[in-house]
Amino acid sequence: MDNTIYSVLHIVLFFLLICIIGCVATGSNIAKESYEDSEIRIYEVFGMDCPACAGGLDKLVEKIPAVQKSEANWNDKQLVVFVKPGDQLQDEDIFDAIKRANFTSGKRIK
Repeated sequence: MDNTIYSVLHIVLFFLLICIIGCVATGSNIAKESYEDSEIRIYEVFGMDCPACAGGLDKLVEKIPAVQKSEANWNDKQLVVFVKPGDQLQDEDIFDAIKRANFTSGKRIK
């Protein structure tokens, strides 16, 4: 009986080890999107009270075709927008998304 328990334990540990190695290998192969060629714009946003607010704003802003990525920060009251290289982005599109998210836009900082 004791040998059976050890055999099962070895099999479980072997599969666990394979899963861990697979997860680590998969994580290292994930392609990271590059933003170094993107124009970066920063906007003031007022009215965000929590991370969920920031996430909702990000989703709206990222629907704008010229936006590559959006990072809203409710603590800093800012929205960082990465513009797709070669695309034109109008500030009014960002201000409109902020308004549709029920927040108040400030000025464009950068």
